Amino acid sequence: MDLIKGSGEIKQIIVITDGRSNIGGSPIEAAARANKLGAVVSTIAIINNDGSGDERDIEEVEGIARAGCGLCEYTHIENLGRTMKMMTQKTAQKTIEQIVSRQLKSIVGVDMQALEPNSRFKIVDFIEKYGDSINLKCIIALDTSGSMKNKLDTAKKSLYDLMESLKYRQGKSSIAVISYPGVGEQACSVVCDFTEDSAELRERIEIMRAGGGTPTGPAIDMAVRLMLEEVGPSNQGRLVEEIESCYV
Repeated sequence: MDLIKGSGEIKQIIVITDGRSNIGGSPIEAAARANKLGAVVSTIAIINNDGSGDERDIEEVEGIARAGCGLCEYTHIENLGRTMKMMTQKTAQKTIEQIVSRQLKSIVGVDMQALEPNSRFKIVDFIEKYGDSINLKCIIALDTSGSMKNKLDTAKKSLYDLMESLKYRQGKSSIAVISYPGVGEQACSVVCDFTEDSAELRERIEIMRAGGGTPTGPAIDMAVRLMLEEVGPSNQGRLVEEIESCYV
């Protein structure tokens, strides 16, 4: 089912974390549900400067990206802003490339990779230009667990810098932010609904504090529900039924 993509926008969920989920359901299954409804789920894994880590952490962030048909990147916290900017651009281009390739196969019987070089170059050039002009909605699901305590201020600045950079796109760009864990006893919270206003984003994300576990799966599920609110009442009922049937 592809009703979310049918609205004519690129819809991304970017999960940012420095560790493995330890609360709630499987984030890989949540990413698969999200992609079934048309959202691309990518991951950014923050690498510890001391080199510590766990192979299972890598397996999970890469598994989320595969299930969500997105990308996976690794970064140190000081480079998070640059990585987010690159991720939004690359994910948009990848999504458009997949759509174009499917259309080509239905029309001429081959996908983009099978075209002769000159034709493929023209299509790649079109995708790069179109990727900057198509509307973009991006939900950042940010890990605010206890291990992020010394990284959260940098993460907040990176979110603000991303919002500022998107102003230079030709297409309309808006960002929403989900923190996990959330406020109080909540597994996750919508810190900022979709906005194009950098000042509003900065004000909203200042409330985020680090502490607690890492409920990545519930955060992805919440991001999907936030996407559903954006598709309009005509499709809302069908989409809610679809996603609720996935959660059973």
